Amino acid sequence: MKKIALATLLSCSLFILMPVAQAADTNVTVRVKSKDAMFIGDAAGGAYVIVRDKRDGDILVEGRTSGSSGDRTKIMTETMARGASVTDDKTAEFEFSLDLYEPTPVSVEVSGPYAQRQSLAHASTDYILIPGKDYTKGDGIVVELPGFIVDVLSPPAAFKGKFSKDGTTLLKTNVAKLCGCSINEGTPWPPSRYEVEASIYRGDIFLAKVALEKDKEPSIYNAALKFQEAGTYRVIVTAFDPVTLEGGVDSTTITLEP
Repeated sequence: MKKIALATLLSCSLFILMPVAQAADTNVTVRVKSKDAMFIGDAAGGAYVIVRDKRDGDILVEGRTSGSSGDRTKIMTETMARGASVTDDKTAEFEFSLDLYEPTPVSVEVSGPYAQRQSLAHASTDYILIPGKDYTKGDGIVVELPGFIVDVLSPPAAFKGKFSKDGTTLLKTNVAKLCGCSINEGTPWPPSRYEVEASIYRGDIFLAKVALEKDKEPSIYNAALKFQEAGTYRVIVTAFDPVTLEGGVDSTTITLEP
């Protein structure tokens, strides 16, 4: 009788330990923030998000953030309580749900802004997604992108003009944070903080560096370029924040014919 009872007990124990495949919905919100600025949303073309399983590299989900850049007063506050949320239901996000069977190590890869692809920045962070846990709480998973939108507006790419020894060529450039936030007086991004410069090359020979001056128009910087002779020149415009060490770059070419 004891042997039979023991066998029955072991049988029940084995039955209890048998695995049962059961997935759990795991809800996730990913937001992409411009460093020292706001969130990358519709105004800047959004940011692209790829979530990969770190074990095999498979893409679990991908998509683009959508929504507003957020509430500037909340996001750019000087002081913030630990764990405080700075987003609302309109702040740009990429939200999704995964059916997970087990804790899954993932890499969250982001790139943006997609409306200014010459200024695309990339970053990633690692998380463990645990089945059934809620990753939409607070601000969700936030990945930060450093950099500036730098967009040479004039002269356009492959510009050709007539050389004049006494003439100048206007260099006009748009410089903004990756969220599309304007650099201007009266904002958290004052022009005096940033260094916007143009480096001039002929072939591989560096000729000069010229500082661009802030225009009255938000985010616009200008410089009058003077060339000594006809030829083709490369103009590389950079923006730099000496506090956060962020940078941005765009370029154009100028051909001045005799």
